[in-house]
Amino acid sequence: MTIGKARHRPARAILAAAIGLAIFAGSAHAQSAPSDNATINLVRLLVKRGVLTQSDADGLIAQANAEAAQAQKLAGTANAAPATPGQVRVTYVPEVVRNQIKDELRQEVVAQARTEHWAEPGKLPEWLDRISWSGDMRVRDEFHYYDKGNAYPVVDFARLNRTGPYDLNGTNPPPLLNTRENRTNSLRIRARLGVNVDLGENVTAGIRIASGDDNNPVSTTGTLGGGLAKKDIWLDQAWLAWKPTDWAKVVGGRMPNPFMSTDLVYSNDLNFDGIVGKFNVPVTEEIGAFANVGMFPIEYQADDFPSQQGIKSASRDKWMTGAQIGGTWRFSEDTQWKLALAYYRFDHMRGELSSPCQVYLGVNFCDTDATRSAFMQKGNSLFLIRDIVPDPNSPSNYAQPQFVGLVHDYHVADVNTQLDTKVAGTPLRLEADYIRNMAYHRADAFRPSVGLNRLVNNFGAGDFSESSYKSGPVGWMVRATLGDAIPEAARDWNVSLAYKYLQPDATLDGLADADFHLGGTNAKGFVLTGSYGMSKYSWLSLRYFNAREVFGPPLSIDVFQLDMNARF
Repeated sequence: MTIGKARHRPARAILAAAIGLAIFAGSAHAQSAPSDNATINLVRLLVKRGVLTQSDADGLIAQANAEAAQAQKLAGTANAAPATPGQVRVTYVPEVVRNQIKDELRQEVVAQARTEHWAEPGKLPEWLDRISWSGDMRVRDEFHYYDKGNAYPVVDFARLNRTGPYDLNGTNPPPLLNTRENRTNSLRIRARLGVNVDLGENVTAGIRIASGDDNNPVSTTGTLGGGLAKKDIWLDQAWLAWKPTDWAKVVGGRMPNPFMSTDLVYSNDLNFDGIVGKFNVPVTEEIGAFANVGMFPIEYQADDFPSQQGIKSASRDKWMTGAQIGGTWRFSEDTQWKLALAYYRFDHMRGELSSPCQVYLGVNFCDTDATRSAFMQKGNSLFLIRDIVPDPNSPSNYAQPQFVGLVHDYHVADVNTQLDTKVAGTPLRLEADYIRNMAYHRADAFRPSVGLNRLVNNFGAGDFSESSYKSGPVGWMVRATLGDAIPEAARDWNVSLAYKYLQPDATLDGLADADFHLGGTNAKGFVLTGSYGMSKYSWLSLRYFNAREVFGPPLSIDVFQLDMNARF
């Protein structure tokens, strides 16, 4: 019995202390000890289960009440002022007790999370922290307006090269451009989704997919309709980058435009295939210098060309090399000026006249077919590249299936500047861009391998004489944008006015803006735009392009676009 009592006294003492603490805590928070609280219910449950007798329970409760009253009395000596109605007295809880309570709560929450499977601390994949997503969408209503005095017919040489060759002596007409019939309410979309991955040690990767009607390089816009058929998705970007220092980076793959440029030279949707080194060196706090140098394959000749000939043609791969230097100068917090000088050299882009080609013997290729451009728009000077041998059995009427090639080389020098400032607190951006094709020589259009009889475009009205051939190597643009250049919040806005002048052979028409004059070079005119932010991630925009030809037959095209844009 003595041993049994020794065992029960500590338990009773602990239980009494617990009951007392609970009652005291209840009185401290509620100014009265409830008679039917959880602690009293616990004691009653112990009596019911036979752990305690009723007399022991009554004694415990009485002892606990006495100890709680004594503790409250001692606490009251520190602040003898009686509590007013609504006042709460809180007894000091030692830090070790608080820490123990926090640990117990944490363990309980973690155990519940594991049991209910709503969180697994430490179990999330580490790679999720290294991935970032981006994307944008655009819904567009587009209108094309053609002047009724435009020339007609006008050959669509870009389509002729894609679907040709075209037989000059055939009965079927060549593909022709629409030059007089308006096209309104063309609903179009653009959707792009990209992911960037941090690979560690300053190595990153990026992949982006985009919409588009075809694989042309200058537009990711797709046209709705088509019998409600599903729309195509293309690989728009795929690149790896390494940044060995804070001021240098190397990027390889299919990447965003690495140069400071405008849509006078490159379409805004254009991405580059190749490898580039980017350098950004701060000189002072206000002045910085940058440089970009890269090599970009435009088109590879097939290894087996011509596919039906045992001896293959020598490789004529088409490349672009680009170099740019520039600087930035921050005059103040609101004013910054940028200037860049670039040189873009396109190799093997010019078409070449073939060797005498005997198509009347059933040959379906000529040895310079690969010199035609894989993608064109319109504007560059062109000539017929096949030297077809007349059929001796019908020398006056024989098949002449032809492709066209570029007359000139393109080595483009570009001077580009941009000033960002504020006028009465409103952002203002001023831009200017000047380009010149340093490889342009008018005489190249009349070299023996071309000759007057092979030129097919950029003649003035009336005749096809040498004196009526019109082209040029110069292009320029000025633009002013008032307001936020890119709306980034609700009610952000901007308006922009630009003027473009682009002679036929100032740059490659295949890489130029696809909206102004509906693509290409040999165009001049105004561009008016405006944007208004609907939210942080969405905005409306209007664009009006008023453009006509620089040289040659009349071709006036107005384009109106209404866009709803979103980014995420």
